[in-house]
Amino acid sequence: MKHCKKLTLLLIAALLLAAALMTGCTGLTPAQDAPADTKKEGIYVRLERDDAYAVYLNSDSFTKVCENADGTPLKSGEWIFAGEDVAKLSQEENRSVLFTVGASGSDDTLLEEASFFYDIAKGTLYVTVGAEGVTCSTSGEPDAMADVPPVLKLAILDEIDETVTVGVSGSSLRAVQAAVQLIDWGMNTGLGADEIGEAASTWLAAKNDGLTEYLQKLEMVDDAYQKLLTDEARDMLDSAGCAGVEITWGSQPIEPIEAIMQAAGLR
Repeated sequence: MKHCKKLTLLLIAALLLAAALMTGCTGLTPAQDAPADTKKEGIYVRLERDDAYAVYLNSDSFTKVCENADGTPLKSGEWIFAGEDVAKLSQEENRSVLFTVGASGSDDTLLEEASFFYDIAKGTLYVTVGAEGVTCSTSGEPDAMADVPPVLKLAILDEIDETVTVGVSGSSLRAVQAAVQLIDWGMNTGLGADEIGEAASTWLAAKNDGLTEYLQKLEMVDDAYQKLLTDEARDMLDSAGCAGVEITWGSQPIEPIEAIMQAAGLR
């Protein structure tokens, strides 16, 4: 009898696991058009395109991904609840939390991505990922107005954070390599100095406890960047493993980079 009960429990567990896999979601919970009185504080995400194989939500402290276990495209038109993590963080730290929602295709190519601020006072936000972009609203009603503005994110700041280290062997070489990437970005971005400065300030404010370390990284990159504008550039590049990098910049400060450094208090 005990053996039968054990088998029954195992069978139930297997069925529950199969049901969970059928939803295709890791960390995100399907929540099809829940009645208003049962909707939770947090973020709902809905796909309005048929070529997305994964949808994700991330902030500076967590990432959640939803994808089908069998590798098929996600179903569009249904709300997915992104959980209470963002709401909980906003409530506990009494601040707005920057989060990013995006979708990727079959080969992990980025389809759409946008960032927004969540504040616990807003209660619930509804993010729609469509063929023409990502929008965010305080209402989940059909054709609701996108009344939550997107936040410009500077991917170059994330790259610096990921590649540059402080106080370890080779950190100065990595700072030079990051400075080369920063210069390339600064010379080719179409963004204006004002919007770059605002976006950088927003990004830095969202770092919270990690801000001090990041400013140390940015200061190292800034030092390398300024030296790359001088006659030292060729020797620095060769020493940092960037011998193949052609010096296409001059000696004048690059305005988009200066906007970042000013936002960081380094100017």
